[in-house]
Amino acid sequence: MRQNKQGIPLLKWITQNTHLSRRKAFQAIVTGQVKVDGEAVSDTGFTVTPALGRITIKGKAVRKTPPPPVYILLHKPKGVVTSTSDPEGRTTVLDLVKKIRTPVFPVGRLDIMTQGLLLLTNDGSLANTLMHPRFSVPRTYHVKVKGKVSPEVFATLRGGALKLDRKPIRPVDIEVLKSLKKNTWLKVTIREGRTREVRRMFARFDVPVLNLIRVGFGPLTFKGLQPGQWRLLTEREIRQLKQIEKTGES
Repeated sequence: MRQNKQGIPLLKWITQNTHLSRRKAFQAIVTGQVKVDGEAVSDTGFTVTPALGRITIKGKAVRKTPPPPVYILLHKPKGVVTSTSDPEGRTTVLDLVKKIRTPVFPVGRLDIMTQGLLLLTNDGSLANTLMHPRFSVPRTYHVKVKGKVSPEVFATLRGGALKLDRKPIRPVDIEVLKSLKKNTWLKVTIREGRTREVRRMFARFDVPVLNLIRVGFGPLTFKGLQPGQWRLLTEREIRQLKQIEKTGES
């Protein structure tokens, strides 16, 4: 297929019309797994008009008529892997939403011992927006830590004075929800979503995290869902997420 300057970038097309995340779609293209009309294309910005040609990934054709967008809100339990598959045979988040026939993928990750709100979708463009640091989409957690938390910890996190991976984290919203005899429940909101960010930032202060639950992601909450349960997003929730995407385009 000849490049069509009026078409869609190949990377964007694949993330919108397959279960692949943006990162995996990028890897598929640059490693030569994607072919357009039988010819390998390694340029992620190559523009295509899929209705006029054939696009394959590892020899499998990408459907020309994209499936309708699907948006799923899942309450991920502890012990479930945030992945589309697992070589160790552990339960994945996709195992919990088997009734959905359209391929979807998780937006971001929760580690195996963290429970809470997880969004799954086939909308690659929206997923990329929600995960990109420049959009500062808030992630809110209830965090049970051992012992009490010193005023210095609160001041450091609120002031953005802590560094992870040699880079300062953005200011954290943090407050005490409940102070127990031996432990403390905190409400923590971050706006970056670095790998295991909450656990790692408390580890820097030698404060053990005993329980971690994500209770909010942007405008979404998992109110009414027990661990392992899921539902489709409402039209209102979808509009709220799309507004974040539109704000970034303006």
